[in-house]
Amino acid sequence: MQRFGEGDTFPKMANLPREAIEDVKKQSFWMPGNFVRAVQRTDQSFQACNDIVACFAERAKVEKQYAQQLSQWSNKWKSIVDSRPLYGSLMRAWQCFFTSTERLSALHSSISQSLVEEEGERVKTWQKGTFPKKLFCGFKESYDNRTSFSRAQKPWSKKLQKVQHTCQIHLPAIELVV
Repeated sequence: MQRFGEGDTFPKMANLPREAIEDVKKQSFWMPGNFVRAVQRTDQSFQACNDIVACFAERAKVEKQYAQQLSQWSNKWKSIVDSRPLYGSLMRAWQCFFTSTERLSALHSSISQSLVEEEGERVKTWQKGTFPKKLFCGFKESYDNRTSFSRAQKPWSKKLQKVQHTCQIHLPAIELVV
């Protein structure tokens, strides 16, 4: 087995970004307006909770269907076995097999119920308490964060604009001198 460093090059990364990388200064949270991504996380987190609840509901449906199929299968084969002249250890083996199937069916049925009634409701309750909505759409926390960030960045934004304007004026003058 060859190791890297023995004349080989490293493999290309499959997930390299295809678009040009933005200026790091533009990506900084502290630059004016870049707090928006942080504020959007509230909306995205609310949607993630909805997705989790939907996932739980789908899984509960699968579990319930499986439990029903196990019960149907068990009932079908019970009637077949009951009509046969079986006795002794063979009869006991069939009975144990059907008992374990019924227990497994009950387990999957309880998992289905638990996913929807307990876990799904717990997420919904947490979501409701964590993301209070405003009267006119949106979340209170998102609105508060957006207004607080924009107020906090206002003086900084004005000073940054002055610095950038000064740089635009002075940099060409410096290049002429050099």
